[in-house]
Amino acid sequence: MRSLLPLALAAAISLAACGNQQQSASAPAGAGAATPAATAQAEATITGTVGSDQAVALGANAQLTVRLLDVTKTDGEPIVVTEQTYAVTQLPSEFSLAYDPARIEGFRAFAVDARVMEQGAARFVSTARVPVLTQGAGERVAIQLAAGVTQVVRDPVADLVKEYTDFESRLGGFKRYTGDRIVGPENNQVAIGWDAFGDDDGIRMVRERTSNADGVPLSSSQYAFRDGKPWVFTREAGGSKIRIGWDKDGQVILKLRDGMPGEVSDAEIADLTKAGREAGEIATASRR
Repeated sequence: MRSLLPLALAAAISLAACGNQQQSASAPAGAGAATPAATAQAEATITGTVGSDQAVALGANAQLTVRLLDVTKTDGEPIVVTEQTYAVTQLPSEFSLAYDPARIEGFRAFAVDARVMEQGAARFVSTARVPVLTQGAGERVAIQLAAGVTQVVRDPVADLVKEYTDFESRLGGFKRYTGDRIVGPENNQVAIGWDAFGDDDGIRMVRERTSNADGVPLSSSQYAFRDGKPWVFTREAGGSKIRIGWDKDGQVILKLRDGMPGEVSDAEIADLTKAGREAGEIATASRR
């Protein structure tokens, strides 16, 4: 009987070859073991610390952002090569920033900077950009931070007053309209003389002066409008002056009595608002 060993060996070799072909066919194009170079690229990192003059505890929502910058060109803004943001609770703190070595060329200059953001404001910022990676600099750095600019909380009342003051200074550039009318019952009539200022958006300001039948001045009022809505209304009468102002949402945020913050009653606000709206309507009609 002829030995079966050569046939068995031949079959085993054939099966092994088929297995290799199937494995090669099922693998994605370009797949294979990572080369040492690829591994090095994946693991390339800059490490270091960020700190300030003293240890600082940060809020729960504080975030640290570290950037790798190409600073070869000394004029203009640097090129951001990569950046990463971390949650951070205190300073000093460690960081690790991954980067692609393929983007690092020895003749170029690189640096890192950092900032800590808290509640939308820059709590700490770098005092300087720290050289890294090329031209004798290494991959580990220490970044010094200093207190950043605190976010300014705007005062809507102060903004309104400033904007209105600027508006008043520009009244001479608006088109002016004038008129007068008599109001009130026959035995208690009041004369109202007025002028108004407008632009393409409509009437922006109406000024009224009232007097009695004998010509004695009773009051003077100013009604300023923004986007066709009440903005700042003022009335001076009986030795007292009140001013009210609205924000863009239509809420009264300014209440002044004799130039000082003070209580202006709801009745006074309602009366002044009604008078101002009527004055605006009359001035608007005069333009047609």
